[in-house]
Amino acid sequence: MKKMKARTKWLLPILALLLILAGCQSVAGFDVNKALLGDLDVKSSESSTTLSVNAVPAAGISAEDQKMVDLINSFSLNISHVKLQDNGNISASGVVGYKQLSIPFTFFMDTTAVVFTAKGAKQPFYYPLEGYEESLGLKGFDQNKTTELSKLLTQFVVKNLPNPGAISIASVNESVYGEQLSLTKLHTEITGEELPALVKSFLKSISKDTEGFTAFISGLYDYLYPLLEANGIGASELSDLGLGDIPLEDKEGVVTVAHDAAKLAVDALLLVYDKQLDNLYSSTPELKTVLSKDTKLNVDLFVDNGFHVRKQNIDLNVALPASEDLPLQSISLKLGTQTWNVNGPVTADRISTEGALDMSSTDLTPGETLRSFEQGSDLYNLLKNDMGITSKSLVIAPDDDYYYPIVEGGTTYVPLRYLAEDLDAAVEWDGANRAIKVTDDVYGDQLVFKIGSDKVQINGATVKLPQPVFIDEYGDAYVPLRLLAEALHAKVETDEDGYIYIDRP
Repeated sequence: MKKMKARTKWLLPILALLLILAGCQSVAGFDVNKALLGDLDVKSSESSTTLSVNAVPAAGISAEDQKMVDLINSFSLNISHVKLQDNGNISASGVVGYKQLSIPFTFFMDTTAVVFTAKGAKQPFYYPLEGYEESLGLKGFDQNKTTELSKLLTQFVVKNLPNPGAISIASVNESVYGEQLSLTKLHTEITGEELPALVKSFLKSISKDTEGFTAFISGLYDYLYPLLEANGIGASELSDLGLGDIPLEDKEGVVTVAHDAAKLAVDALLLVYDKQLDNLYSSTPELKTVLSKDTKLNVDLFVDNGFHVRKQNIDLNVALPASEDLPLQSISLKLGTQTWNVNGPVTADRISTEGALDMSSTDLTPGETLRSFEQGSDLYNLLKNDMGITSKSLVIAPDDDYYYPIVEGGTTYVPLRYLAEDLDAAVEWDGANRAIKVTDDVYGDQLVFKIGSDKVQINGATVKLPQPVFIDEYGDAYVPLRLLAEALHAKVETDEDGYIYIDRP
């Protein structure tokens, strides 16, 4: 877990860098804001996206780490066709590349469900959206208000973005989905060195933007108040928000107080910004590498005369500090998109849910997941061999207070149900025959133990046990650990201290 945290903390400056794409001021008479906000009025469109990753290994890395780098570099995503319908339906088809594999997939979403499938799947998978809010105990959710709030937030952020050091405008002819178009190319370049100053400039701008700040908070109120009201949340439940005696239905009062509190928080942050940044550099000197001139973001936006982005190329390179946890010099992302048929007639490609697997009501075991795909297909092999979804590792101490292992005659016995279920097997009790049936999750093998019997049926074959299956004082049926684990395709090893290691590949 510690290593995972060390690797993911570098994502924070990367995400911050991606927020600063262009500026709030006009460039050579071109309204940058209008270009960034132009797509807010797009109701329908068709588009394509490509994404690739390139990790540069640090010098002298181990063979194991080099394999990780090779896996990262083998990943690619090509979404060849996205269809956005004016009613909000959306579909996509494309290919995920990984190692030597190319896995085609399709996706569809409307107001009722998300449905997806991929080559090798025996059936589509879907997640129902109808009643989703109610299942979370949330009433009064309004998708239209969510969209409006998203627009307000986008407008507020874009309006206050500062210009990066390098930004230029040019008229160009570009091919978009096979059509030659006259477009305006907006080019920006940002380095990691610039980022702290750009963030500070952004904070200063939003602090001064009373009108935009108030408009956004007002929109947030319009979004949240009906939800709070519908879910019976009143002033008593919200006493910690600092609204004093202002009733929630007093929109003007609530918005005024919320704006003043938010502005105060931003101003307070600005007062300590430089000091906190120095402290951050001191406590985490590795950030100086990430936020250096070697970290670069290049963005090319190609905008039509309706201020719609028809094409974009984003190239991000992040310099990384030398670290055992992250053995990379840098990592780069390349993203390219093209958009056509803007606000034209578009019909998303629906995927039927007939025979599809409902992911909301099914908690799939590893074996059930594998059986949802054709054996030998690329996805099946990816899940089993590369992702290792069936692998399990258990450790049992000599004095384990969960399994309570019992050693008799050199044989270690454990509660059948505990070990079987921890290896994902299904356990059924046959009361009439006082028998316990265990079904292996991955391979489907069946074992039948009978209470008081020294024999077990394994796939129909009789195997003798060192002693009969017995019940302890808590009602747990005990069976030989090694026999059960190996029958469920796991390996068992014991060290000199008596610790038992059970591993299933």
